[in-house]
Amino acid sequence: MSEASHGWTTEEVLDLLKKVEFFEGLPADDLAPIAAIVRGEEIESGEVLFEEGEPGEDFYIVFEGAIEISKARSDGTDERLAIRRTGDAFGEMALLNDAPRSATARATQSTKLMAFSRGDFEVLLGGDTLALRLMRILSKSLRALGIRFASTQKLEDRGTRTDVLEVSRVMQAGMLPRSAPRVEGFEVAAGTTTEPDGRGASVWDWMDLGGGRTAILSIDVGQDGFPPAYHIGATRAVLRSVAGAGGSLTGILARANDALAGAAVEGLDQFVEVGIMVVDGSGIEWGSAGRVPGGMIRRDGTFDQFGANGPPLGMMPGFNYKSQRFEVNAGDTAFVLSHGSQGLFLGAADLLAQLHGKPAGEIVSSLHKAIRKAQGEERTETSVLYVRKH
Repeated sequence: MSEASHGWTTEEVLDLLKKVEFFEGLPADDLAPIAAIVRGEEIESGEVLFEEGEPGEDFYIVFEGAIEISKARSDGTDERLAIRRTGDAFGEMALLNDAPRSATARATQSTKLMAFSRGDFEVLLGGDTLALRLMRILSKSLRALGIRFASTQKLEDRGTRTDVLEVSRVMQAGMLPRSAPRVEGFEVAAGTTTEPDGRGASVWDWMDLGGGRTAILSIDVGQDGFPPAYHIGATRAVLRSVAGAGGSLTGILARANDALAGAAVEGLDQFVEVGIMVVDGSGIEWGSAGRVPGGMIRRDGTFDQFGANGPPLGMMPGFNYKSQRFEVNAGDTAFVLSHGSQGLFLGAADLLAQLHGKPAGEIVSSLHKAIRKAQGEERTETSVLYVRKH
């Protein structure tokens, strides 16, 4: 491995940073000082960048090439966890603490990297601030628990199925509400499909925000390597806690994001996608963390698709989330899927238009049946939120 003047222009570095999810949403003025502390590193195919157990000092972004992230199994073999390519970031927990690396990074081809040191980032963040200290404490407190789960073999190891996902499914079932909230002037229904061999990776929920506001939300985890329902439970608890303190929808998302990012464990993909509809007498406010498909079908047949308002929770501390406000008239409906392709989402919208006038609970049930049919054998648990104005 060699360190050299990278020879990239400031524009090239800024363009790449804008495409990295870790920095998603930051304006150019905030990215410029980050670009100023980058240094270049080159690593040849087969060369190890860092090994599991080594102290972590640097955070990396692949500028060109590919890096394999792997973890040692108990039998001495390596398990490949991921491949990081151009624009992908890894090793971000080194910015928060000096805990040992939880995985090994090795180049699969000649690779150029953008590297950032913890010391440079601390200066950028204003030194040893209270917020930085809290993030370090939360990160270390969950590290031991996280590594135990991260080192658990995948669903099948040596022909024996683990019970990790069974525990996740039990946790999922315990978190699902028994009934939808009653919101004056609206009909509300929601549900989550469950599968006998599912991952327990999605739930719907609702919260009373006070002041005549009700939040209806979906929580979804797409990654393997850790019981998904653990992340759902932690996210659900954090959201309820910050919502109890009051404030705006954007503030709730921002505070929850900071709390979960501070408790993150390096080596685990633990980002959580959340979609929230806040319903009150004057309409619906939409906020999301991640790509959560949702939209509104007007009584006249026109369609407004909800936008993405920021990265998944836990991915990027300090992010300022946005929200959208929609006026709702009699007969207008809004719906959300916890995840799904654009084609699946648009198919659900077409089905909703055909079901206009049916009871809300029946509509959600019909959507679930259609989604499971469309997924075929590759079924994933999906949460559906549905709101209709009387």
